Amino acid sequence: MSGVRTITMQQHMNRPGDQWFAVRGFTGTTAADGSFSFAFPAPAARGIRFRVVARKAKRLVATAPVVFNAKSQDLTLWVAGPDPSGRAHGSAVAGEPFTIAVDTTPDLFRRPETIGLPVFAGRPLTLQRRISGDSWETLATSTVQADGMGWFPGITASAGTVVYRVRQEEIVSGANRIGWMQTFPTYVTVREPGAPTTVAGLLGRPHRPVAARPDARVSGAASATASSRFGWYPSLWDYSWEAGQSLTSPPDVGSVRTGTWSDYADGGGRVSRQNGGLYLDSQRNNGGGAGDFGTTRATLVGAARPYGRWETRLRLRSAEANATDFRVRVELVPENPADNACGRRTITLAEVAAHSGTMRYGARMDTTEWSATRQVPSLIHSSPALAVEVAPDHITWFFDGVAIGSVKSGDAVSDVPMTLRFSLVGDQVTERNQTGIVSDWQRGFPLTSGKQVVAKTRLAAAPLTACES
Repeated sequence: MSGVRTITMQQHMNRPGDQWFAVRGFTGTTAADGSFSFAFPAPAARGIRFRVVARKAKRLVATAPVVFNAKSQDLTLWVAGPDPSGRAHGSAVAGEPFTIAVDTTPDLFRRPETIGLPVFAGRPLTLQRRISGDSWETLATSTVQADGMGWFPGITASAGTVVYRVRQEEIVSGANRIGWMQTFPTYVTVREPGAPTTVAGLLGRPHRPVAARPDARVSGAASATASSRFGWYPSLWDYSWEAGQSLTSPPDVGSVRTGTWSDYADGGGRVSRQNGGLYLDSQRNNGGGAGDFGTTRATLVGAARPYGRWETRLRLRSAEANATDFRVRVELVPENPADNACGRRTITLAEVAAHSGTMRYGARMDTTEWSATRQVPSLIHSSPALAVEVAPDHITWFFDGVAIGSVKSGDAVSDVPMTLRFSLVGDQVTERNQTGIVSDWQRGFPLTSGKQVVAKTRLAAAPLTACES
């Protein structure tokens, strides 16, 4: 097809019922002979089809579709051995300098999307030490070498257990738009001089056999959403994680572009972006085993409001089932910690566990709790859309576009700015089943658009005296 023509790139999500749609932010033209060439950031999800279309006379012509299977960046950290040029693990001794190594192109068998990652030589690296679940102290900086490795020599620490992580910083060059990414928290035992050598890493965690399960990919058409059914659009913000965003990137679309995500981990977990979604994982090894402890959270910051609608899609992953499950929570919480009232001003869209078919939802306000339960399909094999509508005189909960319960009173509404939070809730002593939270998208809507809904089912009220656990 000769002649200079305008071209459009289209995308298909490869699910039953999906249709081709234009890729946001792309414009282009052909050369006089009809050929074209361009660079554009790769999609973050795997199995996505793309094609280029142009208009010829009164009809559209399209290239053959191409399936993209993007790599997911990852990196691993360890204490290097006596020869820093090798990859043997060493140990850390109090008062003596040691080297921390990081591999930015690991071939992780349990994360096959990391196999064959390209090297970005010169990419900045930042070594950090954990102060608290949401506070990290920067210790040193380095850069990625030609072989994908990074090194932090001359690190010292007092005897005890120190938790480190390395962040590879974002890349913005040419068509590359690759967000920053951090390692999982790595526990390093710093021994006293003369003490026996131990393996660096997670220590003192009970070992138990792994009951591995295949991580079934959710298939089929996406379920209904409340936002489409009740006309909530346009959105205030929409995080769809379609490209190489960081947690601190603004939303893809929307009128409120100030929000970013903060990560919290006081155990072995991590918040990241994987396969086109927000991902909370309880530990490094996707196959399970020891190391699933503590609490991991992702909280939206800078886009809170007292009233409105919030909607997200949720599914879970789990590689084992022979221990205690994490509690998985999707909530609205006060953005200002001073308004939290020790967890007694929260709205729970869902509280579930990986191996349970019961979902709890409700609200807490000062001395009263409103709650209900619902039997749901396994969230390992389904991905429901969860939503809540908060108005001055009611709160309504939705599951796959259906209103499932309401509090028809302003008593449950805190009137303070609320924000979305995802949590894997554990503790420091209990080993739990390996669990991952996957949320493909998160959206916020104003209360003024579309139809406000009050469900026939009313949530039961009960006295509340204890803080959130």
